This record gives sequence, structure tokens and C-alpha cells, in this order.
Amino acid sequence: MEDAVFLVRDRLGLDHVTYMAAAYARPVDSPFICTTYPPQWVARYVLRRYLNVDPVVRAGFGSTRPFAWHELEWGEREQEFMADALDHGLGDKGYCIPVVDRAFRRSLLSLNTSMEADVWSSFIAASAPGLEKIARIIHDKAMHELSADSPAEPPLAPRQVECLLWTARGKEAKAIAAILDLSEFTVRSYLRTARQKLECRTLSQAVAKAIQRGIINP
Repeated sequence: MEDAVFLVRDRLGLDHVTYMAAAYARPVDSPFICTTYPPQWVARYVLRRYLNVDPVVRAGFGSTRPFAWHELEWGEREQEFMADALDHGLGDKGYCIPVVDRAFRRSLLSLNTSMEADVWSSFIAASAPGLEKIARIIHDKAMHELSADSPAEPPLAPRQVECLLWTARGKEAKAIAAILDLSEFTVRSYLRTARQKLECRTLSQAVAKAIQRGIINP
């Protein structure tokens, strides 16, 4: 993974490349990160808790489509953060590609540059499809590395996650069925299967485990 971000940076002529991953809907408090940013900036980013301010991270883990940094809303705190970043050698433009896989694991590949605006715009317009493929390849490699030392866990299907989420919000099977336009029997089946996959004896335990592991965020 470390090799990958440097390879992408150098081959594409960028200032920096960062890959960040977090499982499911978990708040991004201690994500897995590979970056070409200088160590001084990484240390400053951590010590100043910029993870809670960085609009790129916030948007990246809440979106499913690529976006340019200038498309985001930059309030006073965000502008101060960016000014600090520029003082530490980062480029003033960027492009972020979120990835969500079938197991609901999320990541984002963030590209940073100081290219002229028109050159950067042309580059993104011509390269966007390829960049998305690169982001997916890096994500798959990262997930393989991250899971190499831990046993595989059967992923929950989207409907199973939805049913667990509405259960966590206090809804009974009948109400969930109405919300999701399913039969009550189907909802109970999804919940039972989700509970079994999470290896829990009760639905309450399954909900608690799903929240703890970041599968759902009520």
C-alpha cells in the first residue's frame, strides 16, 4: 500500500496521494491511512485533530461519487485548516474518489496538486474513469492486507443492514416492513440471518454488535 500511493503520485505527476479506509459507517476516528504527505504535516494533522475539521474526509466518507475539493463548503475553520496545509507544502487543489464495496467497507483516494487550474481541470476530465479504476484496485488490495491477519466474516446483505438499522432506531418488524415495502415475514428473515451472521443469540445483541463494528450508525 505504501508503494502504491507513491507510484500513483509519481506516475501521474501529482504533489501527493492519500488513501484512507474505515470499515462500514464507523466514525472516522482512527482510520487506516497511507499517504505521501510529509511526516511533519501528518504529525501536525493528528496533534491538531484536523480529522474532525477536514471537509475532504467528511465529504469522502459521506459520498459515493468523486468530487473536486473546490466543490465543498469551506467555512472559517476549514479555510484555516487549508491555509495551514498550504503553509506545509500541500497543493491547493484536489480530487477525491470514494469507494464502497459489497461488505460496506468504505475508503477514499485523495489526489492533491498545485497544477494550474485549467491544466488540472483538463487532467481530471480526461482521467476520471481511470482514476476510479485505480481507486478500486487500491481499495481491494488494502482490504486484502487489512484482513490477512483476521478471520473472514460473512458480510451482511444491504437489506439485512437496513433492517438492523431500523431496529436500532426502535422500529418493530411490522413497521420496518412498511418502511422498506417488504413483508413482515421477509423482514424477520433478514433480521434472523443478520443475527446468525453476527453470531448473536438475540436481536439486541446483534444490533449492539453491528453498532460496535460500525456496520450501522443509528
